[in-house]
Amino acid sequence: MVKLAVATAILFLGVIGLAIMQVNTVNSLHSLEAKLVAIQNDQAKTREAIDAEAAKLRESAAAAEADRQKALNSVRDEVARAKNQAQGVAGKVKEEALKSVEELAARVHSSEARLKETQDNDVRVASEITGLKQATSAAQSNINTVSTEVNVVKATVASTNTRLDSTIADLRRATGDMNVMSGLIATNSREIEVLRQIGDRTYTEFTIFKGKDPIRLADITVLLKKTDLKTNRFTIEMQVGDRKIEKKDRTVNEPLQFYTDHDVYPHELVVNQVGKDQIVGYLAIPKVMSVRPGLLH
Repeated sequence: MVKLAVATAILFLGVIGLAIMQVNTVNSLHSLEAKLVAIQNDQAKTREAIDAEAAKLRESAAAAEADRQKALNSVRDEVARAKNQAQGVAGKVKEEALKSVEELAARVHSSEARLKETQDNDVRVASEITGLKQATSAAQSNINTVSTEVNVVKATVASTNTRLDSTIADLRRATGDMNVMSGLIATNSREIEVLRQIGDRTYTEFTIFKGKDPIRLADITVLLKKTDLKTNRFTIEMQVGDRKIEKKDRTVNEPLQFYTDHDVYPHELVVNQVGKDQIVGYLAIPKVMSVRPGLLH
């Protein structure tokens, strides 16, 4: 009986111990579950923070790339404008192109520094900068070439002006056969070309042979009737509008003057050479055309 009681007590104590252990185990599980939920919540917050930061980094990278591309496009446009300015440069245009290239070089340097700060290891950007430097160097080379060409042109113009001044000094004025003071008289083709450059009259050179039919010169016709090699004289007949005008026994380099119905200044026909049955010279027509006061009535 005593043994049974002892056994019962031991069993009871064992059950109580098991119950206590069960309660402790359940409490531990609840605690672990709470910690797990907390850990999961922390992980979710961390993941959200990481996702947000990654989104910011992507936006920052996209903005940086857009800035780099904008800077490159801007510099490309500057290079294109510099190239266009470098072509056909002369005089003041040369100075403007030089200034543009200097500004471009400064911008390239600034863009290079900015791009290197943004992405030092970007090989493509480095290649773009190298290309821009080469383009700038090419533009500078073009300007140097144009500068040389401009100097050559200036020297040519100076030489031409010297020859022109010398030729003008050789020209002379004369009174025409109508007692009207003539313009400058040319005695050869070189001097006629100088008079063309002066530009106050239109010049038509001619060679007229003796014949039955007159030769048209501008708004008149000329018929060579006679030449005299010994005296360098000639006779011509001109048809001016409805009038026939004869210039008889005239000499070389003598201004033969006549009016048309609409001139304020006379036409001038000058013969520079008399040959056998031919004359060589030019017709000068004033560029200022107006009705003479005497023709208004």
